[in-house]
Amino acid sequence: MHNTRREKLFRDPIHNVIQFNMSDDVDRMLFSLIDTEVVQRLRRVCQLGLAGFVYHGAEHSRFGHSVGTQHVAKRIFDSANPCGDPFERAVTRAAALLHDVGHAAFSHAFESGISKICSFDHESMTCAHILREDGDVYRILHDFDPRMPECVVQCISQERHEWYHPIISSQLDADRMDYILRDGYMTGIRNYLYDIDRILEMLDYDDNGIIVGYRAIHAVETYLISRYHMYQQVYHHKTVRGAEKMLEAIFRRVADLASAGDNSVFEVGKMGVLLKDIVMHHEVNPILCMSVHDAHAWAALDMWQSSKDPILSELASRLLHRQFFKTIEIPDDFRSIVRSNWSQLEDVIQSLGYHPAYYLSLDTTVNRAFAPYAPEQAPLLPFVQSSGSGHVNADIRIQQQSGEVVSIQEASPIVNMLTKIHSQVARLCFPSDAREKIRETLRSMHVLS
Repeated sequence: MHNTRREKLFRDPIHNVIQFNMSDDVDRMLFSLIDTEVVQRLRRVCQLGLAGFVYHGAEHSRFGHSVGTQHVAKRIFDSANPCGDPFERAVTRAAALLHDVGHAAFSHAFESGISKICSFDHESMTCAHILREDGDVYRILHDFDPRMPECVVQCISQERHEWYHPIISSQLDADRMDYILRDGYMTGIRNYLYDIDRILEMLDYDDNGIIVGYRAIHAVETYLISRYHMYQQVYHHKTVRGAEKMLEAIFRRVADLASAGDNSVFEVGKMGVLLKDIVMHHEVNPILCMSVHDAHAWAALDMWQSSKDPILSELASRLLHRQFFKTIEIPDDFRSIVRSNWSQLEDVIQSLGYHPAYYLSLDTTVNRAFAPYAPEQAPLLPFVQSSGSGHVNADIRIQQQSGEVVSIQEASPIVNMLTKIHSQVARLCFPSDAREKIRETLRSMHVLS
């Protein structure tokens, strides 16, 4: 008997089966996007960057997250607006699938790593790539509908305010709803679970975006608490941050050596080509960035181990062999004291034979349990005029039993309490053998007891 089914199925650890019906024009377009080089590249970009050094199961890719985000975005759209405009639905799903294609190798770790050389915004990289008229992504979108490339970019950049844009970026969006579950599952953190199905069953919309029915308020509370715990336990883990500060020191040493005339530091394959361009132009070229993935980054680190420069060689070796910087948390009231006495800490590092510019840093992380989300204006869309009104869905809105739509802070005492939780942690980062001397110096400043 002839098999008439024309479905492409992804077995997903979070959402079970993600299906594309190849008889459907939209699904066929999305599956063509999945097959593009830029989306397939995400298989070789680790979702959590260097966090796999701490959580050994966290080796999942940006690809799985992107396919999962598309699936969640489809469910949000269909639940909130079952009879919604088919074109808007297609834009939402394409934007969800493509939202992370601008990530560099090592994901967010790369962004922080080059922060002292130039700024980097993966969403801007994503938008720039989608708008490349000679690229496969642009061609596929444009062939589906000439409006698609521009509309998808507007959805990702949030410069225009359509009701469905918050599905891609807001306090309660498809991106976060997927990565909390996915990252929690892969890291083994047990308090990541929230009831995504309950939330997705209780959605509505108006001109300002998504509305959550009051019967799902407890599930949203759990979602926000889960997100807070994931930042505390995974994304801002002290060892992960120590590894990222070491990567930052490596990139800075490469840039400094190149500035002194040593261009051999760039002779490490595609990562070297990308870094050379960044150092020369102080900006990230989207085409070069999209040609580099994690394998190129690891190969570069491996080659830098053999560098004739002892600092670069030693830093690369430390990172590859998990000899990360150790950290000491600095209490809030003492950060200004540490900064004003920084030279004393530099003297300690130097006395042990280390260069303080690369072996001593202060890392600060901020985690707010709940606060209105308002992304900065994206710089790549001259054809869109910003309304100046901020994010269309800066809050999570709840429809009360009476029908009134209110902020979740008004509807939930728990979320109102979460708005007051503001965790800012400063950590001193340094080599492990400097720990005791650093502690002694901090005690002499009365920073530690």
